Amino acid sequence: MRVAETLGLLPYVTAFALAVVPDKPNIVMILTDDQDMLLGGASSEPLPRVANMFATEGVTFTNHFVHTPVCCPSRAEVLTGRYFHNLHWDPPAGRWDAPDGVHGRQCMHIDTEKLSPGPTFAQHLAEVGYKVLYVGKYLNISPLQAPTGAHTYFVNPGPSAHSALDSSGEYYPEYWLHITPTFNGTFNFTDLPQGSRYETAFIGNVTTKWFKEYATQGPFMAYIAPHAPHGAAIPAPWYETQFPNASAPVTPSYNYSGVDHHWLVAQQPPVHNIEVVAGNQKYQDRWRCLLSVDDLIMSLRSTLEDLGVLQSTYMMYSSDHAFHFHELRLGVGKWNVYDVDTHVHLHVTGPGVRAGLVLPVVTSHVDFAPTWLGLAGIKTPSDTMDGRSFVSALVDPTDPLVPPSVLRHIHEEEAQLLSSTNRSNGTAYIEYHGLQDFVGDAYRRMDSLNNTYRGVRVITGDNEAEIRIDAEGNVVGNYLFAEFGGDYLFKTVVFEELYNCNNDPWQMHNIVNATDSVILNKLRSTVHNLWQCGGDNCR
Repeated sequence: MRVAETLGLLPYVTAFALAVVPDKPNIVMILTDDQDMLLGGASSEPLPRVANMFATEGVTFTNHFVHTPVCCPSRAEVLTGRYFHNLHWDPPAGRWDAPDGVHGRQCMHIDTEKLSPGPTFAQHLAEVGYKVLYVGKYLNISPLQAPTGAHTYFVNPGPSAHSALDSSGEYYPEYWLHITPTFNGTFNFTDLPQGSRYETAFIGNVTTKWFKEYATQGPFMAYIAPHAPHGAAIPAPWYETQFPNASAPVTPSYNYSGVDHHWLVAQQPPVHNIEVVAGNQKYQDRWRCLLSVDDLIMSLRSTLEDLGVLQSTYMMYSSDHAFHFHELRLGVGKWNVYDVDTHVHLHVTGPGVRAGLVLPVVTSHVDFAPTWLGLAGIKTPSDTMDGRSFVSALVDPTDPLVPPSVLRHIHEEEAQLLSSTNRSNGTAYIEYHGLQDFVGDAYRRMDSLNNTYRGVRVITGDNEAEIRIDAEGNVVGNYLFAEFGGDYLFKTVVFEELYNCNNDPWQMHNIVNATDSVILNKLRSTVHNLWQCGGDNCR
């Protein structure tokens, strides 16, 4: 530990407070489910206190993107720091065109055995003395054994805690799986009053109890994953009448016919009025669910402050992916390559974090695990993580409250970034393997097997008005490029899309056919290289 001397002015007295700075910080991650950003889901209306707290005390990352816009893969990527292609389930007999769901050892094309017993961030943190808590939604299939390195594993495994069923979660789950060093079992909460077992509130109570027991015993990492506002979006009883007049915003691409897009978009019919009404109801319920997330985060912050550990704790808040409401005439949901599904909020507070700063640096969900390890002073594994730490962008090393482990990592990280060769700065890599052909409300096609794509979302620092090749041979600008394959092997690229997001932020006008072939070939090469990368050669 080191001691930081901080000056505080009290009434009529000048006082010096000696703050004990631990060698390693605590880390708290709150990951919601399906929470949009571009449509108001991360605004101060559903999050009145949380939005203000992060705006005044923390850093806001304005260009944070998910790697895969659907639940199970995105969560797996957060937990491991790996790209989708390095977690993909290899189907028997090479059936790469086979549909997928949630069953057996695969979860939306993810091989769950690559996470449990495979390594996640918890294993690395536990090795340097962290107690790691998982609470809430782990994957859509929750392993019945705690991940390696977990101190406490308290997850909602779905209707039955006796088999690895779909745990996409319920707002009033019957069972929770609870594993600690001294206990391994399940709890049935059906006898509790309804409000007491509302999932978001219950997660807050479980986490608060855990904090009070362990938060002062050394460094800890808490991974907190409420189900809200996913799926049916059932609000807590005390919030079910809020926002009676809220409605999904009519964005430029709302009900827009994208005839020059991939066929899944191009064939969509106009949005029916019945869909508008149902969508507005869902929008209201999602905001009502987020009021409980607001309560959860503020309660956890208050507990950490009462325990005297807030000043040595990094709090991060994001979502597994975003969500759309009939943009490009798509059915209400996710699954697509466009910003409305992939661009999510990221807020951070903690020692050395520059309060009120807005950072345009491009980051990705695969960067979370390397960042958490970096805060603990652990070098990013060269072969088992694909993302890269963003601690240097986040933390001011001159702040006396920054723990030594963070300072050590910043020096290592800066050297690593200088040697980065494959994923250039300003680039987020995106990939998705279509789950299945299915139709949603009003017979609208929601996803398909050949809604399978790989692409890059690029926002370079100079924010070029046009897409061009710079002196170093990189394609710079503010753009989205994607290739669609007939199957996940991409033996044949069947369609391409390119959008200049400076003048087309809602990605309505595909300019791929009007773009110079030299630029397109460079983009194709970049995407292909990232699709094949692993470990250090992804960075």
